[in-house]
Amino acid sequence: MKRQKRDRLERAHSRGYQAGISGRPRELCPYQSINARSHWLGGWRQAMEDKVVTA
Repeated sequence: MKRQKRDRLERAHSRGYQAGISGRPRELCPYQSINARSHWLGGWRQAMEDKVVTA
């Protein structure tokens, strides 16, 4: 996989994580492509798990 493509997906995951930590709903995912959307949602889910563990 090209580095540029991997970086975009990592950025989507990171932004999803930040959205989850801040409490935004997953329906507000800004990505339309399947790959980026799935990485964003993965980050969002991880943030939700981290919030429950630390609470």
